[in-house]
Amino acid sequence: MHRLYTRSPIAKIMWGIVTSLIGIITLLLVLVSENPRMEAQTLSWEGRSIENGATLFANNCATCHGPNGQGLLGRAPGLNSYYFFTDTGRLQDVGWVGSLEDYVRLSIAAGRPSKTDSQWPEVMPTWAGQYGGPMRGDQIEHLTNYVMNWRESALAQTPDEDPFQPFEDVFRPTEFQNTAFLLLSEEEQAAALEEYQARNIRSPQEIWESEACFACHNLEVNQVDYAGQNGPNFADLHERAGSRVADMTAEEYVYESIVSPRAFVVETYEEVGQMPENFAEKLSEDEIQALVAWLLDPDREVTEEE
Repeated sequence: MHRLYTRSPIAKIMWGIVTSLIGIITLLLVLVSENPRMEAQTLSWEGRSIENGATLFANNCATCHGPNGQGLLGRAPGLNSYYFFTDTGRLQDVGWVGSLEDYVRLSIAAGRPSKTDSQWPEVMPTWAGQYGGPMRGDQIEHLTNYVMNWRESALAQTPDEDPFQPFEDVFRPTEFQNTAFLLLSEEEQAAALEEYQARNIRSPQEIWESEACFACHNLEVNQVDYAGQNGPNFADLHERAGSRVADMTAEEYVYESIVSPRAFVVETYEEVGQMPENFAEKLSEDEIQALVAWLLDPDREVTEEE
């Protein structure tokens, strides 16, 4: 060991410089290789998560959504689908403002236990333990990652390849819940919807029933607005509508309340659930005008179902 020792100050300085440089170079090499190493490790973990999700999907989900996530006709909708993965498809139909990944995660975790009148024969069950389901949080993440792993292949599908099955309980008509419609220009989509609405005009009473307006509004009994009611009384709407807003006729007031329900809110109902804001999209102009006239008609016909 005594041969490694030197009394020369210059030699000591040189050795110090050399060892410092070696340390700096080693540190730089570690730093340069760390990001690729971390990325590779992340990809490895994501791959394992997707593999775990594939097993969970095969054991719990494939019987309804199909082994490759493309759905089973009449049983459950496809997830490995262009319409499902594009922002103007399924997310727009349900009015979801977050990311698709969050939508998938919540759908798996919470399920659809209250949707008993669904068009699908099986109700989407609750899977997350926090909501009473059988799966841990990490398993929900694995399933979510597995479904999201289809994005690239799904967005490469042609209209003929997309297996998406339309939903009956959204505002977009079933005949337009497909990739072919999404690939049309905005002008072509608007024209197609206008033509559809012209062919499928509903009567005011049909709209009243199908949109469940009766759940919040009373047409038959005159009563004073009071806290606890879901929505304003319409039995005497023809008497009150014309005086609700200055310089607005009864027809203008009711029309605006349908297409823009937040424009004029009766004070008693400020704290209860608001009307849906998409009636201007769901109803044609002719349907809205007919509904306004019907609501303001004191002699309108009302069935017992209302």
